[in-house]
Amino acid sequence: MQVIHLPYPVKSNIIPSKIILVLGFFDGVHLGHQHLITVAKDIAQEKKLPLAVMTFDRHPREVYANKSNFKYIDTIDEKAEKMANLGVDYLLIAPFTEGFSKISGQEFVDNVIVKLNADTVVAGFDYTYGPKKIANMDNLPKFAKNRFQIVKVAKQTFSGQKIGSTAIRKAIKNGEMEEAYDLLGHHYQMSGTIGHGERNGHKIGFPTANLVWDQKKVVPKIGVYATKTKIDGKWYAMDVTWDDPIITGMTKAPNYVRYDYFLKGSNQFFKDHFEDGNIVGNYNFKYPALSEVDYEY
Repeated sequence: MQVIHLPYPVKSNIIPSKIILVLGFFDGVHLGHQHLITVAKDIAQEKKLPLAVMTFDRHPREVYANKSNFKYIDTIDEKAEKMANLGVDYLLIAPFTEGFSKISGQEFVDNVIVKLNADTVVAGFDYTYGPKKIANMDNLPKFAKNRFQIVKVAKQTFSGQKIGSTAIRKAIKNGEMEEAYDLLGHHYQMSGTIGHGERNGHKIGFPTANLVWDQKKVVPKIGVYATKTKIDGKWYAMDVTWDDPIITGMTKAPNYVRYDYFLKGSNQFFKDHFEDGNIVGNYNFKYPALSEVDYEY
């Protein structure tokens, strides 16, 4: 998959052929997003055209609602990895600036969709590309002027609830990881590098690893979670029955997760990566939070 950072106005022929273009923000790449991309992928395969997904470098609410503290399910890199796994050929990332936020629906169509050489545009029923009362999916054919085909995908639900990023962020913040899983279709994931903590665990015989993550990420509430961890391509405490997960403690520290490894078999992590209680190397961590658990020290 090729990642392209778009300028605005979009230059012609950035992609040399016609494309099937999927529009949305795709935070979390949840089950609703996956369905949308599957619909588009089927069209792309039928027409023998590349599949492109367009998103933004930040959520529009950061700009038009001045919500600078907006929290995300995915970083751009995490989103890109998920798109690649879904078979997307191009991930197009547009800068959502204050100027971009003020363009009209017609300008968006003329200067983005048409310039991207879209054969077919696929988007959810509630996608907007300007003022929502005007720049919505119902009015897109008027702006399109028969220059491309349009596929509007219906709302996707789970247990009667719309599958949406807002509901998933809320579930994660509340520590409801099972609900987040049901809506995402996969476990919530955080990644980062090891940072230094206060070494309190080491002092009492339980050394821990502190994960420094992107502070724009939504974080589960303070608690204890069953997780699995991937470092340098190797999974730790990975058991198909989940009988031996890693226990991860979410603390009040501003920018790290404290990893507490107490369960059977978890000492292998420390054998691989610690010497005399100190982390060896600068490792990238990745873990999905499986569920909150009750744990007694």
